[in-house]
Amino acid sequence: MVELLKTDLKRVFKDKLLFVMGILAVVFALLTPLLYAVIFSVGNLSSEPMFASLMYSKGHFFEIFSMTSDMGLIVPVLLAIVLCKDFSHGTVRNKIIAGKHRSSIFLSMFITCALVLVSVIMLSAFLSLGISLIFFDYQATPFTMADFGYFMASLAFEVLVLLFMAALLSWLCACMKKVGIAIVLYVALTFGLLIIGSIIQVCIGILQSAGGNDALLDVLKVLDRINVGMSTMHIGVGNSYTLSDVLYLTLTPLTGILGFLGLGLLTFSKKDMK
Repeated sequence: MVELLKTDLKRVFKDKLLFVMGILAVVFALLTPLLYAVIFSVGNLSSEPMFASLMYSKGHFFEIFSMTSDMGLIVPVLLAIVLCKDFSHGTVRNKIIAGKHRSSIFLSMFITCALVLVSVIMLSAFLSLGISLIFFDYQATPFTMADFGYFMASLAFEVLVLLFMAALLSWLCACMKKVGIAIVLYVALTFGLLIIGSIIQVCIGILQSAGGNDALLDVLKVLDRINVGMSTMHIGVGNSYTLSDVLYLTLTPLTGILGFLGLGLLTFSKKDMK
């Protein structure tokens, strides 16, 4: 397993697409805060709800982790191309012939995917935070040790979301014969979660305005919270987490991670490598 992981990481580090990911991480981290600094300087958007979080560096930092952000979509797509090269070039088949267990091969692919995904997104997020602090305050109130604890907890929750993305991507790459299909399915599932979450939130807003139907409202709120695609809308947006927040933000992505890893192991164990 360790030998497989070293081999996979070495191959990914040699791939030019990793360099492309790094460049994009830097570019988006630099341009996005600059763009919003210009937008806020020429227009009075402080009263607009959709821009409220982007008036502070905290919002710019946690926005990077969203599954539908620029980096949240681009990095997994490029990673899928890198991971699927092992299948198209016959590398996986050679590993199996060499006596490596399929479960070890798949888990090594997942760990590699997770390490690269977390590293690139973290790079972009912290660069974005550093640049945005030049133009924006971190938050509306002074930063305290309690805020630092909240920041670290939020970062841990975001890492869980990234691991969920890595598990989903690894499963798709392991079970699809073409990288194009894996990419299309990943993007479709990502936007599917976003669309479903957006519809649910609109329905919640309507029910809250109209009043009544508390049972349906409670069900919709639960569906909203278990939607991993919308998790980042609940991370880093406040000052503390309740017990229910912690449970939703840990159990849901963990269930997804274990589920996709299980599906990946099952699918890959039966996959024809000819």
